[in-house]
Amino acid sequence: MKVELKLADVGGPSGGMMFALGIYDKLTPGSLTGGKYIAGTGTLDGSGRVGPIGGIQQKMYGAADAGAKYFLAPAENCDEVVGHIPAGLSVYKVTNFEDALKTVEKIGMGKNLSTLSTCSSN
Repeated sequence: MKVELKLADVGGPSGGMMFALGIYDKLTPGSLTGGKYIAGTGTLDGSGRVGPIGGIQQKMYGAADAGAKYFLAPAENCDEVVGHIPAGLSVYKVTNFEDALKTVEKIGMGKNLSTLSTCSSN
């Protein structure tokens, strides 16, 4: 199967995790997000590990300004997240693609959000 991404002005590795989630969503039945506006950032390596990025505070504010209510952040960026979360945005930390997928699924179903990891919890 050929996958083609038309990214316009999007560049750099920081969208890797979100691109992978978007592709997964398109290749599987139903809506992964359940119609929820979920944003996020993070590199994604070949083993599925989500890596840190630069400018996460600006990305969180940009996502909130665009209407996102949920944001996935690399665990390695948590020190930059705590104390800088925009009002109305819930931020969840992820370490790998499986974490990210499970987090998006729970948000999409609107269930057990309190069980998800945040940057202020373990």
